[in-house]
Amino acid sequence: MKLKLKILKEDKRTLNENRYTGLYQQVGAHPGSLDMFIRNFIEIPTDISMARRDFIQSNYGPQIDALTDADIPPTSKRTASTPLQKVQKGLLYGHTFWWNKIFGSQMAEDIIRHKANSYIQDLKSRLESFNYSTMTGEEFEMLPEEDKAAVYEKHFFEDHIDDFFAQHVKMGSMNTTGYVGNPGVGSGLYGQMSDWWMSTEGADMLKDSIKQQFSTLPQR
Repeated sequence: MKLKLKILKEDKRTLNENRYTGLYQQVGAHPGSLDMFIRNFIEIPTDISMARRDFIQSNYGPQIDALTDADIPPTSKRTASTPLQKVQKGLLYGHTFWWNKIFGSQMAEDIIRHKANSYIQDLKSRLESFNYSTMTGEEFEMLPEEDKAAVYEKHFFEDHIDDFFAQHVKMGSMNTTGYVGNPGVGSGLYGQMSDWWMSTEGADMLKDSIKQQFSTLPQR
């Protein structure tokens, strides 16, 4: 069973590497050194999505539930029963366009700060899992590639976060303009960021929130 799980894990990593080869080449980053960023801001697996939803429900649920039709701008209902329900669902899942539109930039920044914190905690947990702060060079060489990638990711963002955001995250794609309120610029990081507003108008909020939390990562 352990062997099967290892094979499945390695196959998944190979698939991810192939999927994002173009992104890594465009950014000029070491393969794997954006994997945790990709997990938190592009792929958004169920555990991250539900953790965000629970956080928002616990902290802002009453404000979202209290909204009425008069509080939202004209919009379609899409797959929801009503336009209001669509907006409430978007808020609950942390879509920052709606947070900025309904509650203002400060509330949107609070949601972005939570997303940044979740990313930093994800990276921190990985680094702590192999004692990054105290490991030797020889121990580093023996690490699995995915653990080495976490170290590369920490160093990449410490050294290049400003350039990464300015030259890549803020680069939208005209192939991803089907979002409510999107002014035709698409989503950031060449159309790959899950939250389009956070990666365009709100990109500096995300960058600053990540930078503010760097000090919580294990140091050497």
